[in-house]
Amino acid sequence: MTEEQKRKKKRKYKIILAGIIIALLFMMPVCYVQSVEVKNNFFYTSEEIVETAGIKKGHVLDMNYFTAQNRLRELNYIADVKLNYEFPGKVIIDVTEKAPYAYVKFKGNFLCINEKGQVIEQSQGKYHEIPIISGIKFKEFKVGETLPILNEDHWFVAQEVMEKLMKYDYATKINEIDVHNMEEIHLYVDKLDVIMGDIGDFDKKIMVLIQTYEGNDINLSVGELDISGLNKTGYATLKQNT
Repeated sequence: MTEEQKRKKKRKYKIILAGIIIALLFMMPVCYVQSVEVKNNFFYTSEEIVETAGIKKGHVLDMNYFTAQNRLRELNYIADVKLNYEFPGKVIIDVTEKAPYAYVKFKGNFLCINEKGQVIEQSQGKYHEIPIISGIKFKEFKVGETLPILNEDHWFVAQEVMEKLMKYDYATKINEIDVHNMEEIHLYVDKLDVIMGDIGDFDKKIMVLIQTYEGNDINLSVGELDISGLNKTGYATLKQNT
């Protein structure tokens, strides 16, 4: 046997030995899924996510990561998902959810949208403490896709209003944001109609709204609060319904 043949034979034995070692390693308990951890989930329970993903205890090589990710991405509130195997024996599902931003109405139903205008779900009622945005025009929609808004300038103003409200942690207090007329934006708190005027000095107007509504002993749940002239007169006017 030549030296070259001996080297080839040794190389062959090494490859076979390495294959046996790898096979034995994969047969060890540490290569079996023993637990599943779900991170950053809010709208779905960990059990719901694991069940949807179809991940069961078994060998790590038996898992189909691609299928599990696709199943989870079909859920309304899931934007993206990452699956990782953590030694020994743990699968981590890290989800990115679509946060509900606001509702818009469509033919008697409510469309829940995220901050990008993507429709998360359609429902007959409101299930989240988020405002309705009215004055946004569109003719059709598809769940999972961005609304084909016809008057995008109104949508941009509505987003700016939402940004200001969230800045003061007041968005959940607002029932409706009406941007039909961008020169006379209306906010509805309970049954109080708050006339905000245009988007100018909106921070100041929101502060006046909060101070007037939250810091007043009288019942302001019904009536009209006009803050639109605040930047000119420095005053807000209140009309209460009796």
